[in-house]
Amino acid sequence: MTRSVAVLGAGIVGISCALHLAKRGFRVTLVDRREPGSETSFGNSGVVGRASIAPLSQPALWKKLPRYAANRDRAVRFGPGYPARELGWFVRFLANSRPGAFDANVRHLNALLSHALDEHQALLAGDSGLLRRDGWLQLFRTESGFEASAGTRALWYRHGVRFRILDRDGLRELEPHLGPVFRRAIWLTDIASVADPAQVCRVLAERFAAEGGNVLRTEARSVAATGTGVRIGLDDGELHADEAVVALGPWSTDLLAPLGYRLPVIRERGYHLHLAPRHNEPLGRPCLDAEGAYVVSPMKAGLRLTTGIEFSAPDAPPTPVQLESVLPLAREAFPAGGEVESKPWLGARPGTPDSLPVIGRAPRHPNLWFAFGHASIGFALGPATGRLIAQMMSGESPLVDPYPYAATRFRAFGFGR
Repeated sequence: MTRSVAVLGAGIVGISCALHLAKRGFRVTLVDRREPGSETSFGNSGVVGRASIAPLSQPALWKKLPRYAANRDRAVRFGPGYPARELGWFVRFLANSRPGAFDANVRHLNALLSHALDEHQALLAGDSGLLRRDGWLQLFRTESGFEASAGTRALWYRHGVRFRILDRDGLRELEPHLGPVFRRAIWLTDIASVADPAQVCRVLAERFAAEGGNVLRTEARSVAATGTGVRIGLDDGELHADEAVVALGPWSTDLLAPLGYRLPVIRERGYHLHLAPRHNEPLGRPCLDAEGAYVVSPMKAGLRLTTGIEFSAPDAPPTPVQLESVLPLAREAFPAGGEVESKPWLGARPGTPDSLPVIGRAPRHPNLWFAFGHASIGFALGPATGRLIAQMMSGESPLVDPYPYAATRFRAFGFGR
């Protein structure tokens, strides 16, 4: 008999898991309180590729800690009392900056990210126009800023990430409408991007439905093991399945806590705002202003300006300080006009202390699977995660060694007892 699976969460990770499982003959129900791609997957820079193989916690972090702790750096902002609220997470985060841990985390991120673009292309076959193959740019306002990227460039070189270094003339030729504020640039040539991440999610959800998948628009309130499978408590009843995949992004740990899973996954908040592009002055690819700590991506809705990370309580009111601080920088550097929206988008991303997602079977519940914790690279890694989960659940040889992403790596947080 065909096994039934409930996939909880219709962001790109959950949709990809559901689609890959449906392609393998599972009877799949995709559950989410909102339309596919409406939450975390909606707000990102749309970048797909291997640019992000360096974890957030790295040896150079220690030099930046005083600026971060004092909220004097646009890349990171702390809400009142937040580090103390999640002290265990931050201690483990800092421990991952040790060279040995950092190198291992780079290898494991690279293993997944090296499949990101191919897996997007495979799921979007026939809609390849959704993926733009123009690369992306990291821009530097000063020579000292460019020199500070030497460690990252060396890391890319060692792992075969292709890039070109551009001077002012080379940058002007590639992006003629940028303001004259940047002295150097790194063009990562093998990176793709999309003009509408939510549209990609909708396309994949339609393909899932075409494979016979079922979509339930309701909220998963609880999950419990039964004698033969799992029972999911919904807003409007119950759903029974042989197995379940939890892919609820930053809300996954709320659902799993009653089962005794104390996973170190926190919500990293981020903001974005669209600026109207100036007439006949297009931007060709996503751009990171490395010293400004923001990204501008050409999207259907306009030039999407995305901020760094805000560590705040989940119920804290919006504090778009980072966005307000980078708006003047973006306006002087990019061909941008007025703001498209009346207020910025605010979303949350699930972050782990080692920057690796949590993928694999639940340690104490064999019919339960985890697929979350991707932080800011969830959009890039959704299709690869979906394939890996489906391969593990169907007994196929996995795309990559799944061990580094297993939840059991967090034994210090209560696993294996």
